[in-house]
Amino acid sequence: MTTQHVYEIDIRAEVGEVWDALTDPASTRQYFHATHWTSPPVAGEPFQTHLPDGRVAVEGLVEEVDPPHRLVHTWHPLYDDELAAEPPSRVAWTLAPVGDGLTRLRLVHDRLDASPLTAENVREGWVSILDSLKSLLETGSALPSGTSTR
Repeated sequence: MTTQHVYEIDIRAEVGEVWDALTDPASTRQYFHATHWTSPPVAGEPFQTHLPDGRVAVEGLVEEVDPPHRLVHTWHPLYDDELAAEPPSRVAWTLAPVGDGLTRLRLVHDRLDASPLTAENVREGWVSILDSLKSLLETGSALPSGTSTR
């Protein structure tokens, strides 16, 4: 059983630009299945992301915020009844400069041992989201929903 997924991607953008794209609702609407944060992430506070029709997509608790380098939060998807029945998992985003104008984004989605449907659902889902984020930051255009370059 998969208890964590780990992804790394290099993005031709400054760390601050990548951070802004992760936390700014106008940006997430473009690459993250049209979802958006309802408020900026604050450590110790609950959060929600919403779908375009206003329904809650994901809810959780922000565990750590260290702009522009690290964001950790729990992940409880509500966009699907079967996924919503599983316990929350956790997502950690870490950003680090790896060259002039180049940022390495590392995403670790863990605590999936009791959430096998979520683990399967996000396995390829994160690839599409990260590829679309990379495209948005490097070209100004996100990828069409559901596509990936990997």
